Amino acid sequence: MIRVVKLNKFFGEKQVLKDISINYQPGECSLIIGASGSGKTVLLKSLVGLFEPDSGEVWYENILFNKLDFKDKKNIRKEIGMLFQGSALFDFASVEENVRFPMDFFTDWSNEEKLERVNFCLKRVNLQNVNKLFPNELSGGMQKRVGIARAIALNPKYLFCDEPNSGLDPHTSILIDQLIAEITKEYNMTTVINTHDMNSVMEIGDSVGFIYNGELVWEGDKNNILTSSHKELNEFVFASNMAKKIKEMMK
Repeated sequence: MIRVVKLNKFFGEKQVLKDISINYQPGECSLIIGASGSGKTVLLKSLVGLFEPDSGEVWYENILFNKLDFKDKKNIRKEIGMLFQGSALFDFASVEENVRFPMDFFTDWSNEEKLERVNFCLKRVNLQNVNKLFPNELSGGMQKRVGIARAIALNPKYLFCDEPNSGLDPHTSILIDQLIAEITKEYNMTTVINTHDMNSVMEIGDSVGFIYNGELVWEGDKNNILTSSHKELNEFVFASNMAKKIKEMMK
């Protein structure tokens, strides 16, 4: 479980996060949604320690993460997997080397143990016999799956995904959503996903938090987001012409 308490973040005089309080539960896909510039990416990066909050608390179970020193934060980061926007694979490294990277950084496992884990993770994301290929030899969807394999390399308790469907076609996006949801349930991970993709919300949104101008203004799930009476949320959810037609059909 991750617990966020009254989190605030400034960049200069601009307040980007305003008293954010929310809980993320294990075994659930928790989505952060909002318009570009709303603060959702800053929240995600604050949760993993890439940004330091100006005030407030981020708890991992019973550990106050954002007050730890560098060494103790590193111990928590061993339990964190991260899927970056665009996958962020090393283009100079093979698929095998990309997936092995967290093991090289955080463990003293033997080369045989690392290779066994690499192969396990690649198989789990339905990629076999690609160890020696390089990222530019893979499709966008395959690169995302390699990114997921790397994110779960250390069998993390927590998984963070930044726009996991960015740049993918609708069909591949659904497959990536389903894979993330399956892994979340299978390993009982606490998964937090930053997205603007409403298809993801409706597919895997066990819990959803909507951020507007740096504030968490609505919480719910995929079952009640379409029937909310919240004005700004409705403007976000039903922004497209197709969504507006669906809303009219629901009346």
